[in-house]
Amino acid sequence: MNRPLAVLAALLFLATTLSLSASAQSVEDQIKKMETDRAAAVVKGDIDALANVTADDYTLITAAGQMSDKAQMISAFKSGQSKITVDDVSDMKVRVYGDTAIVTGKVNVKGTLAGKDATGTQLFTRVYVKKGGHWTSVALQQTRAATP
Repeated sequence: MNRPLAVLAALLFLATTLSLSASAQSVEDQIKKMETDRAAAVVKGDIDALANVTADDYTLITAAGQMSDKAQMISAFKSGQSKITVDDVSDMKVRVYGDTAIVTGKVNVKGTLAGKDATGTQLFTRVYVKKGGHWTSVALQQTRAATP
């Protein structure tokens, strides 16, 4: 391969690599923003916002060991059985695998979920899937954080 073609090939490779890296970073930022927006919607009791970013086949496992689906989660917020006054998300790490993103993190919560006290620090894993060009939450697992 002659020198100009080799340089061009190297530049194209570098541009593609940087583009993919920037794309992955923007997805990570997008998912983190979705998490903080979701936490704000929970505190506001914005049922429509929660419904819009939650898949119909959503599964939730709470820190109290209860399992529910989207309809149960939405119903609990509508009825007041779930009421969160603080939902501060931190320490998020996002991993992207094609059209699937997994976010892990920590959340400081005050309030109730499905009638059970949820106050305290929890660790969580949420799974997002890209459907129809939009990210949607399909699963959440919460675990009470160990006390130091």
